[in-house]
Amino acid sequence: MTLDPLGNLSSEACMFRSFRPRFCTVVSVLGATFALNACGTTAASDGTNANGNVTGADTGLGSDDAAADVASDTGPVNKIDQAKVYLNDPKTDQLKTTLVTLAHPTDTNGHLMGDFVAVSNCLQQDGGGDLTINGFNVGTMCVETPTATRDDDQSYLSIVPPADDSDPQDKFAELMMYYHVNQIHDYYQDGFGLALTHNPIEALVNVTFNSNYDMGGGTGWQGFPNAAFMPPEAYASYGLPPKPYGGIVFGQYQATDFSYDASVIYHEYTHAMVGTTRLSGVLVDSFGLDNLPGAMNEGFADYFSCSRRDSPIIGPYALTFQGDFYVRDLSQARKFPDDLTSEAHADGKIIGSTLWEIRGALGQQQADQIILNALQSFTASTNLAGAGKLIATEAKKVDATTGKTVSDILKAHGILSNERAKAWAKFSMQTSVEQVPISIAGSDQVPSGSGLADGVPGYFQFTVSGIPAGTQGVTLAWRTQAGQAAMSGGGAPDVQLAVQKDALVMVGMNQTIANAIVQGKADASFGKNWQSVTLSGACLPASTGKLYVMLLNKGTSGEVSDTDIQFVTDASKSTNVVTCAK
Repeated sequence: MTLDPLGNLSSEACMFRSFRPRFCTVVSVLGATFALNACGTTAASDGTNANGNVTGADTGLGSDDAAADVASDTGPVNKIDQAKVYLNDPKTDQLKTTLVTLAHPTDTNGHLMGDFVAVSNCLQQDGGGDLTINGFNVGTMCVETPTATRDDDQSYLSIVPPADDSDPQDKFAELMMYYHVNQIHDYYQDGFGLALTHNPIEALVNVTFNSNYDMGGGTGWQGFPNAAFMPPEAYASYGLPPKPYGGIVFGQYQATDFSYDASVIYHEYTHAMVGTTRLSGVLVDSFGLDNLPGAMNEGFADYFSCSRRDSPIIGPYALTFQGDFYVRDLSQARKFPDDLTSEAHADGKIIGSTLWEIRGALGQQQADQIILNALQSFTASTNLAGAGKLIATEAKKVDATTGKTVSDILKAHGILSNERAKAWAKFSMQTSVEQVPISIAGSDQVPSGSGLADGVPGYFQFTVSGIPAGTQGVTLAWRTQAGQAAMSGGGAPDVQLAVQKDALVMVGMNQTIANAIVQGKADASFGKNWQSVTLSGACLPASTGKLYVMLLNKGTSGEVSDTDIQFVTDASKSTNVVTCAK
């Protein structure tokens, strides 16, 4: 079965992690669907693509004489629809813009609205719609207004980056959005015959909101530290005016304008391409919750943004405002299940890095075609192994060698495995590679009648193996904290452990199939807010066996920020000993 999407901001595909107030929680990706259209490129008279290929950098012709010769040969320079943009982002481009020709806007006033994207600015003015979070009115939104228009010479050359990236309503953000959405549209349409079923997509830049409450940044106008694709139902969930086909929204936060980063624009547009019919929601299978469909959606959005730009980096500018560790690098290999975190963007690196390696082996065009062909067969319930098999199948259609190459890469990254279980080890969110906690869903996040009587299972299980000879007990310790439910007056998580020897714990209707379900107890020896249980006696497998452990939460949603494990030779000194005796 498929659970309702989980998370505080549950109806949109975001660029980043959590809205606490850093970024937003992502477990659901909704949007438009793929449509196969005829391939083809419309060329402008100067040889550039009509949707805005580069026409020249910010450099002269080499000499005044050369410039005069060109002018005498060509007559007046045609500047219609010319503009200067960052081809990548301010950091990568070292603050240098490049001259481009925009796709011709169809708006009679010259606003940046065309066949494939309609861009508006979001101004800090009274009159914006009410903003509702978790049923509470928290303030009002900025006012959507297109502000960029043509110059007298029919160009947009007067629109330049502001002196300060913290400008909350600059026109350059509109320009960046318009140019780059057309670029990523052309990538899918001209390269692979794919397009959104509904055009133009609405794009909103410089998003901020006027807060009635202090949520960590005071009251008044607050920045939005994110970028997201929002389907129609997301607007309704926040009490905002409806948009029949949804849209993409890009925040302005302190000195970071998310519209200035092409990798972010391509990422969010890909979310819209992936759509509501595939890789959305959180699944429940016999091994627990599975949020990897959402994680794969993030991974695919990362991959195609990187492939289009021929760079493995996501967010070189936009993701650095809280630390470089948020920048995602697909050239850094991740493996399933060892690198699972339960956070969608971090887990998306598993499939994203796999696809990037496939691209390295096959080349961009062949890899992208294989992956896009497979992606169109995905459904809302496609899991990681299923996605891997579909990609392998498409690769085999090319030839046996290609099929073997792709299959070997998928296997090396663990993509074809179904066992969502990683070793229980010493872990601290603060010092981990991804710096995210282990999310635990709770009763506030699942629909009534879900049949999870023993508690809401975790997103993956844990294993304990290699137990040393002479061990009397295995002490498992963890520290929990309240999750986002606390923002709406929620309670706290209540974590128990289901343990099973030599086999995964199974989730059935109104029952959990395990050797035992054990309750942790407070254990100050590990620190404040820690709990532990020492598994002994019949709980332990043979020395060569493996113990599987599933988190079961009977409380509200929360997080596990730390874990620890100890092998003890004298269980009598442990705080909470459980023998699993019948």
